[in-house]
Amino acid sequence: MTQALNTSTQNEHSPPLDIRTGKHLAVDAGNRAVKWAEDSKPIRCIPSIYKDLEEWDDPQPDQYSVVIEYLDGHSDLKSQRWAVGAIASDLGGQHTFLTEKAYLAQKLVLAAIEPIPGQRQVVIERLITCLPNDLQGDKVQAVKDGLMGVHQFKRNGTVIIAQIRAVEVQPETLGAYRWAKGKGLFKYARPNGILDLGGKTGIGQLFTPNGSLIRESRVILPGTYALAQLAAKHPELMRGDTTADLALIMDGIANSSFSYGTTGISFSDRFPTYLNHWLTDLKNRLKIGWAKWLDDLGEVVIIGGSAHLAKQLEVSTQGRFKVCEAPQTANVKGMLLP
Repeated sequence: MTQALNTSTQNEHSPPLDIRTGKHLAVDAGNRAVKWAEDSKPIRCIPSIYKDLEEWDDPQPDQYSVVIEYLDGHSDLKSQRWAVGAIASDLGGQHTFLTEKAYLAQKLVLAAIEPIPGQRQVVIERLITCLPNDLQGDKVQAVKDGLMGVHQFKRNGTVIIAQIRAVEVQPETLGAYRWAKGKGLFKYARPNGILDLGGKTGIGQLFTPNGSLIRESRVILPGTYALAQLAAKHPELMRGDTTADLALIMDGIANSSFSYGTTGISFSDRFPTYLNHWLTDLKNRLKIGWAKWLDDLGEVVIIGGSAHLAKQLEVSTQGRFKVCEAPQTANVKGMLLP
């Protein structure tokens, strides 16, 4: 199949690609945003929303959207069309925090594959992605099986032949730890940690001084989905005729408007109370999960799209917990590091 695909590409008059070398691509398909990084290029980030397209759908891509038409390669995707990003939201697509993202990896990751200008072929020597729990073998295998090999598809109208030679599935937080350590954010040669606050869930994870993952220290925490559930109890939202849409509440939290869509309803007056309850729950769970390491704990770097909500932890812990610079992209940056 590869030979046939290469022939069709040559018919498109694209320059030849030296397939002896390929690029490394890291994709962090989070529950609120899909981020990807490769070599020295700028980080790309689009909303983590997808929509399977009907034959009459004709969405136009933009800087925050990708439209895919799958042509050949993996039989389970053949002839499918889908959109990822802002346009998927506009068309009524589904937030990925409502789905198991391991089984969406094909659609989310393919959206991140971009060729060099003037090229149609892409060789990815090493594709790195991540899952909350890399010990779940069925999910890890689903990601690898869905991505390995050759894919022919249209991305925003351009035909691409992508060969993915190796897929690495990292545990979430490992990339962020490597990035934080490389930036010198850990001052002490002690167990240090990452607190990843995402949309669906959060993860607290400790590492040894030499960077080894302490598996038993992994604590699964409620993400901003749980915070949105608290905000949904606001009297103005409870008076509605339908149950409040948690995705709209999460959008209001993310953009700091604390408003419910375009309804004019605001939950800002009670949000500090909801936030305090959520952070208190996080702290209590971490105290229990990290009990045996607390006496020797160094520092914890807070990352993720919801990291800004945890600024109170910096004050209450006198800086031992700290929100890092560009918290949403710290993990994907570190995923490329050895």
